[in-house]
Amino acid sequence: MALHAAIQALLGAAGVTNGMPGWAILESARLLPPTPGSGAAFGDAPAQALRKTMKAYYEYGRNHWTWAQSAGSAAANGGLVKGQIQAVACGSFNQNFKWLAEKGLGITGITNGQETGQFLTMPGSVCIDSKWVGNVRTATKTFGALKCFKFSGHYWVMHGGVNYDVCYDNTFHAVSEIIWTRLLPPDQSLVGKGGLTANQLYRLEKPLPEGDHLVMLQQNGPNGWPSWQIVPKAQIKSLK
Repeated sequence: MALHAAIQALLGAAGVTNGMPGWAILESARLLPPTPGSGAAFGDAPAQALRKTMKAYYEYGRNHWTWAQSAGSAAANGGLVKGQIQAVACGSFNQNFKWLAEKGLGITGITNGQETGQFLTMPGSVCIDSKWVGNVRTATKTFGALKCFKFSGHYWVMHGGVNYDVCYDNTFHAVSEIIWTRLLPPDQSLVGKGGLTANQLYRLEKPLPEGDHLVMLQQNGPNGWPSWQIVPKAQIKSLK
């Protein structure tokens, strides 16, 4: 769907041209044309425009982008949606979404959200990087079956009382909606079992049917990230 002239003008002023990711994303968002005389760049309510844009952004990312552990300066100032970088972390995914909504659509009032603790995402999560299916498993479910991610903090953006996380094409109101369980320091009696160090072992704040602890399997697991398994405490205690 061809972009309305008002959006083309905003994108051009921001340095986004036809052929760049940001242009393609807003074309795919299929926003309604603005009401004549409204002065707006689109006809949707801002919340609906953000949801449409987030979905198009996520779908573009599933086909083109990689979730990295960090991103360089090339991700700043719309670098991802200008095509200057293809691999970024969660903060850069969401900051580029915010930048595109502000610069390309003229939406104001978008702020940042953050969780600073260690946690597991809700199972069944499908992230923006189609190559990364998850980095947490159980004794009976593979990474791809569980679709769970272990995070050391996470970022998103907020508008109108709603949280928008483009990493999962997800909107939520409370942080508890995205957290399966928080991760706590392990019992000191378990540190050293099987050679596990304190940063390779966590106690689950909310014990799960699969177990009550999380242990590292590999430092460089699926997609280059550390891989983890949920296990019962008794299994760790049995290690030498």
